[in-house]
Amino acid sequence: MGVLPLVSAAHEFKTPLVVMLGYAELLRSARLGTVNDRQREVLGEIQQSADRLQRLTEDLLLLYELRAASNIALKPQAVAVNYHVGEIFYSWAQAAKRKLITYQFFPAAGDPRAGVEPLKLEHVISNLIENALKYSPEGAHVAVSVNPCFWERRRAENGFLFNFDRKTDNKIENAVRIDVTDTGPGIPPEHHEDIFLDFVQLPGASSRGTGLGLAIARRLTEAFGGALWVESEIRKGSRFSLLLAQSG
Repeated sequence: MGVLPLVSAAHEFKTPLVVMLGYAELLRSARLGTVNDRQREVLGEIQQSADRLQRLTEDLLLLYELRAASNIALKPQAVAVNYHVGEIFYSWAQAAKRKLITYQFFPAAGDPRAGVEPLKLEHVISNLIENALKYSPEGAHVAVSVNPCFWERRRAENGFLFNFDRKTDNKIENAVRIDVTDTGPGIPPEHHEDIFLDFVQLPGASSRGTGLGLAIARRLTEAFGGALWVESEIRKGSRFSLLLAQSG
């Protein structure tokens, strides 16, 4: 099946999925009659499956939009990075608590701003945090940090994309780096780039997914002139880093 038929099918899925989720919630609430514990459990499983399908549908549509770059109407603005990253961080706090994960946020000093769309930035950060929590075992540690830094773009253009430093000498902080760090199982070095490809999942991954989250996150980041990469070692955890130019 080509891209266009997939997109057409994704559009067709949207309305029936909303209806299914609405009726499942109505049944679970017992507003249509008494529901026993087992029935409520089954309805919950139906909702989870429908949620997964709805997310896949949304990811397919977003991926198509990003592939057809000429169709993207970017509306970047000077976004307060601490605020938006913090909003997403706290939205995942309960998920971290359920897994007994030590969960910390380290905002940057001051109020660094980056030229992005708030919702697209939040989409990227949410994906990175969700993955860190999903693949980390109980009792692990997940941290999210924001730091201003110096990004040497001339060296980046020559192939040294990630040469950046804290403010030293006369260098001016011209970028913002957002890190999501975990103490999970880690990622083999040979897969550090593969995981950003469409529909790719790590071999042996126990968690179900579409293999689109990181691909979309990188495409969104690059659409705003930023960079997204991973540093990881087996059994030593991972650090996903997002680099954006400062604005305003």
